[in-house]
Amino acid sequence: MWDPQWTFFRPRYRRVRWDWRGFGDTPHVAGPFSYADDVIRVLDALDIERATLVGCSFGGAVALQVAVQHPDRVERLALSGSGVPGFVSTVADPPAVQDLLRRAEEAWSNGDAPAALALEEQIWLIGPGRRREDVDAVYLHRAHSLLLRADRPDEGAVHVDADWSSLDLLPTLVLPILAIVGDQDLPGLIDSARYLAASCPGARFELLKGAAHLPSLEIPDTFNHMLDAWLEETAR
Repeated sequence: MWDPQWTFFRPRYRRVRWDWRGFGDTPHVAGPFSYADDVIRVLDALDIERATLVGCSFGGAVALQVAVQHPDRVERLALSGSGVPGFVSTVADPPAVQDLLRRAEEAWSNGDAPAALALEEQIWLIGPGRRREDVDAVYLHRAHSLLLRADRPDEGAVHVDADWSSLDLLPTLVLPILAIVGDQDLPGLIDSARYLAASCPGARFELLKGAAHLPSLEIPDTFNHMLDAWLEETAR
């Protein structure tokens, strides 16, 4: 999903991307694990002392956890469509969005994967307020192929950080943070990005027009130039 950024930032930055356990080609392994610990292991294996972490959705929430628990390893955070662990938005999703979420959960519970994936596509890739024909077909095909490879069966793995909360620790994050969200994303996630930007001393909120949950993939030129300008501005 980071192909557009991988190419754009090649000339000036050392870039690392990794395949999460349980996503893409990496299976889960039975037993307890922490995605945040996995990030640190990757940095250690590559002899990277400090890094700017860029994450989308749950990946951004994990990047935030790494920054809180290992502040000496994180230089900056760019978080796109990310939830804030422990934060519950007071902005209610419209009834139509609540209905989509409920139907998707029911479809998964009933083992109806095609119906569930169609609903997930509407929620996350298209956006609950848009129609399929409103969205670029090339982007949607690419994003759908990624959706099919996401969140594999846990195979006995237990994520130990499932209930971790960052709320009390956000004011301690004294590093540059970019809180990005598409204007077609879920209202609760837009609120979450605003909350993050308001809670951290060095944070900035950016609302990108014309994108749902994956602006880095849907509007990569806009996303890349915005991120590039922020990286230049916050360079030490």
